[in-house]
Amino acid sequence: MDLSFDDLMNATDELELIPLVKEAVQSHGAEWFVFASLHPMDYSASRSTYRFLIGCRPEWCQLYNANRWYLTDPCLAYARTNTAPVLGSDLPVLTSGQQHILEVAAQNGFRSIYIVPAHASGKGRIGILYLGSSVTPEEGEPIFREGRPFFRALSLELLDWSSQAVRIEAMQSSGLTIDEIRVLRLVKAEFTANAIAGELGVSPTTVYRQFQRINEKVGVSHITAAVRFAEEHDILA
Repeated sequence: MDLSFDDLMNATDELELIPLVKEAVQSHGAEWFVFASLHPMDYSASRSTYRFLIGCRPEWCQLYNANRWYLTDPCLAYARTNTAPVLGSDLPVLTSGQQHILEVAAQNGFRSIYIVPAHASGKGRIGILYLGSSVTPEEGEPIFREGRPFFRALSLELLDWSSQAVRIEAMQSSGLTIDEIRVLRLVKAEFTANAIAGELGVSPTTVYRQFQRINEKVGVSHITAAVRFAEEHDILA
């Protein structure tokens, strides 16, 4: 049965969402999936903006994380700068390390691979739907190609779900208020403290106090870093 995208967006957590997605991709010829979302400017060692939905063998994910393959993953590298889905046989592989990642993936159910990027408007969060099958590329890739319209729609829906989940998590953990988010939006729009004071009808001193409270809530030392945190966690979307 095809996945209802309304059901997907109404899933309250990963435990409810993952079985729905797994059933949907299997009905279109894939055996396994992983969906990753991230901020495209996150090249940090910690990759703090990365989130994963796991619908594959746990052993593969354990290897992936233990080896920090998210730093060199050719699928992630492709999805950062491309919007079109790509079959595994057409995926650009630039190093022996990247080739090794794909060889280990093949041993863990991703012998045939289909990578489906998802890009929202602007420079916000992006998504990557990994689809895998244990059959040969000659058998699996034509099936993936046939399911392209569905997989593209699914990847976009998963990006929406992931972005919403990240936003809720960040809002709850930081405790940012609606007024503080408005201040962050003005800073992002390059308003100075004096201009923000005029916009809000308060004193510049009050604005600087708001900056300090916001910084403390998100654990940074400067308001521009707080804006970056809010952007990376879709709070300003």
